[in-house]
Amino acid sequence: MPFGRFLSIAIASLLCAAAAFGCSMAGCLNDGDELRPTFTILVTHAEKPLAGVSFHIIAKGTERFSGTTDEAGIVRVEKLTPGLYWLNGEILGTGVAYTCFHVSLRPSRTAKRTLTYKWGDDATSTSRIAGVLVDSQPGKGGTPIWNLIHRTDVPIVGASLKLQDPITGANYVASSDRDGKFSFEALPDGIYVMHIEGGVAGDRGYDATDEVISLDASASHNWLEFRRREAGGGSCGGTELELKNN
Repeated sequence: MPFGRFLSIAIASLLCAAAAFGCSMAGCLNDGDELRPTFTILVTHAEKPLAGVSFHIIAKGTERFSGTTDEAGIVRVEKLTPGLYWLNGEILGTGVAYTCFHVSLRPSRTAKRTLTYKWGDDATSTSRIAGVLVDSQPGKGGTPIWNLIHRTDVPIVGASLKLQDPITGANYVASSDRDGKFSFEALPDGIYVMHIEGGVAGDRGYDATDEVISLDASASHNWLEFRRREAGGGSCGGTELELKNN
C-alpha cells in the first residue's frame, strides 16, 4: 500500500476515534448543585406552566424517582437519601434538563429547594413548516480524507414525520417524497415537536430525530433543511437543522 494512502487511513481513523470519544464524554463537575432531600421542579414555556414533562432521577444506575409535571408545571421530589444523582427531563422526545446534583447528609443553607427550567422559548422559528431531508454521505473513489471532504447530499425518501403540539395535544403527519421534501400546511401558529423516523437515502437508513419548532407567521425564514451525517472527522454526527428561504 502506498505510504500516502496508509497515512490518510491512519489520520481518518484517529479523527473518528477522537470524535467518538469527545461525543461520549460526560462528567459531573463538583457533584453539581446541592439540593434538599425534598424539592420541586418547575417547567415553563413562554412564561406559562408546562404540563406533561417527565423526569427521572438516577443514582448508581438505579432509578430513584420518576414523575411528570402537572397543570401547574410542577413535579415534587421527596425524601432523597444523601448521594450523587443524575436528573433527566424530557417531553415528546426532546430534552428539558440533563444534569447532576447531590444531596448532603446535612444540607447547607444554600441547598436548593426548587429547580426551574424553560422549554421551547428559543426554538427554531419559521413562518412555514416545510423543507427537505438530506443525508450527507462521503464521496466515493478517493482516499478516506478525500471522501470526507467531497460529500454528496442524498435525499431521504419515505421518512415518516409527525408534528405534535404539546400544549393542545394536536397531531399532524406527513412523509418525505422522492426528493426528500415534506410540508405541513394550514397550521395554527404555536410550538411543535417534529418527530422524524424511517426513510432511506440510497443504501442507508435514517436515524430518528426530534426537533422543537416554533411556527410564527412573522418569522423571516420559511424552509427547514434537515441534514444527517455520520460521526467522524471532528463531527459528533446526527442531524442538523438549517433555516433557509424557499
